[in-house]
Amino acid sequence: MKLTRAFLDGMVETAEIVDTMKSDIRPCKGCYSCWFKTSGKCCQKDDVAAILEKLQTADLVIWSTPLYCYSVPSNCKALMDRTISLSGPTMYVDDEGKTHHPGTEDGVKKVILISGCGFPDRKGNFDALIFQFQRMFGSDIPMILCMEAPLLSFKGTECVTKPYLEAVRSAGMEYRQTGRISADTQTVLDALMLPPDEYRKGING
Repeated sequence: MKLTRAFLDGMVETAEIVDTMKSDIRPCKGCYSCWFKTSGKCCQKDDVAAILEKLQTADLVIWSTPLYCYSVPSNCKALMDRTISLSGPTMYVDDEGKTHHPGTEDGVKKVILISGCGFPDRKGNFDALIFQFQRMFGSDIPMILCMEAPLLSFKGTECVTKPYLEAVRSAGMEYRQTGRISADTQTVLDALMLPPDEYRKGING
């Protein structure tokens, strides 16, 4: 959330936060009632219908999530699974030859992924998350993927975390102005705050 708040500061915007940890989000049953019986409405009575409406009407959706076992936390994944009700059973092939159900990528227009990882390695940690979001929302969605994210919560690390958070604010400003994050800013966002050995040594005590 420190990353997301910095991004919003750069955009000079506020956002409604949907805390999936505190929401009633039940797992998808895979019953397909939303496709064949209830015209896009899930048969389960929980908070998801209201959340999906927010996703569809928002100007921008920021998926702000820690990395849990190389993906999103289970409650967030349950919400992603439930977006199936925004699509339908028919299929189409996109320009890259990939098969999709129509709906989800049309219903949620603008998406950004902001995530933090406890390891100093991008490759082998964010791979599955990147694949999932690009598959769901398009290969060009902006991403802020922060390695060594625990540094943001430690005291005495401001000398390395402050420049990183400033880059996140710059990303928010650039996105507001152009709808993209510049290559120079993205390079900073993709970089480590500390050398891997130094970071691991500090974490291990």
